[in-house]
Amino acid sequence: MPGGRRILSRIQSASSYPSGPHKSGSGGSHTGDERENMIPLASMAVIPKHAHLPEIPGDGNFMFEVMLYAFGLIVMLLQYVHLYKTVWWLPNSHAKYALNFYLIDPYLVGFLATLMSRRLVWCFVQEIYGSSSRKGFLFWLVQLIKLVVVLAVVTLFCLTAYHVVLKHSVLYCLFLCYPTATYLMLFGPTLKPLFLRTLAWPSIINDKLGAQVKHKPKEGTDKVSPLLHACTLMPDVVREEVETLKTDFNNRVKQVLFNSMLTAYYMAFVPLCFAQNTLYYDTWWVGQHVCLAWVSAFLMLIVHFLTPKYIDLLHKCALHLGRWQKVEGRHAHVPYNAWSELQVWPQGALVKHVRGLFKAEGVNVTAEPGNSMHGRFYFLFHKPVRVINWLLILSWLLVGYLFIRLLQCTEWSHILSMALMIFCNYYVLFKLMRDRIILAKVYKDEDAAANQ
Repeated sequence: MPGGRRILSRIQSASSYPSGPHKSGSGGSHTGDERENMIPLASMAVIPKHAHLPEIPGDGNFMFEVMLYAFGLIVMLLQYVHLYKTVWWLPNSHAKYALNFYLIDPYLVGFLATLMSRRLVWCFVQEIYGSSSRKGFLFWLVQLIKLVVVLAVVTLFCLTAYHVVLKHSVLYCLFLCYPTATYLMLFGPTLKPLFLRTLAWPSIINDKLGAQVKHKPKEGTDKVSPLLHACTLMPDVVREEVETLKTDFNNRVKQVLFNSMLTAYYMAFVPLCFAQNTLYYDTWWVGQHVCLAWVSAFLMLIVHFLTPKYIDLLHKCALHLGRWQKVEGRHAHVPYNAWSELQVWPQGALVKHVRGLFKAEGVNVTAEPGNSMHGRFYFLFHKPVRVINWLLILSWLLVGYLFIRLLQCTEWSHILSMALMIFCNYYVLFKLMRDRIILAKVYKDEDAAANQ
């Protein structure tokens, strides 16, 4: 029996179920009590022992937005280098600078830089207060600075957008609106995810436990409640918690996909779309730069949104959920119980469901047999280092590819591009390696305690 805090079992005996017909082993049918094919469960329900995750330093929301915005500016700068580089060192090149600056549209650059600063500005408005007292001078000074910053950004955005529309045709301007369709497909007609730096974490209200957790946010933060784990043996509460966490996880993934796509699209692809038709450039390198920008932004965002503490929360819920494995073949004489949604099933229990015969896997099982969502949730988060391992493999592949390409580069623009991109990804790789080492150690101790 796995280790854990034992309490009285909620599992009913087989005699509590109604009778029903069964087929005999010879193929004939007879009517008898269903309890003849059921096994009484004398096991005790177990609450899993959760590992204690230490505090792992992470980037604050504002610092992360600064780094993400700086990364976007670097991506845009490198794409303009690929497009407008010169051979100024040649005697007859007639170029004095490394780039043909006169070909670059300053209004387009200003428009893109202002557009991609929306998350940073919103985070600054929401999180920076200067003073906790509304009566202090510093508090109102910061509010005035916020107002000036917002007005300046809005004015700059409108001014640059106006000049871009005047200078370029309608077809070119449509390139600036394509992400709107993706946004509507992912989030629907709402503006909240467009500016949200973190996701609203709804609290899990457990009235059956007789407790309602209230979270009072600090001044200057979003008025939302954090996700909490209810360590309980009430199956309906566990399944409700799984549904809440599944929705939150899907929203985080959509945020990551959309914002990484937005960074790569506006900072790397749009400058390519607005390049002059007579301009000659290396198509392979500019296309590769768009893909590398997307993967790098994806890793930056996913590491920030899927923190170790958040993965630990999903892991705890997965331990309470468990999963069912379908037993194939005919098992007329196999002892089983009729599945009940109000029971916690121990490991190895056999239950009969409308979808077939299932065997329980996990410390205890509260999942619904045949529910594919429950199966995916348990698979992803039963082993918390699994997601980290996948991200770590992707990060190593990206850094390895950048390093190999850097060794093969001969042009100054390519060397600059690969060097800056690999430098930006080193920090993400460091965070993933650190989290992987800590989580592996923590959950190794948890598995050892569970097997005692």
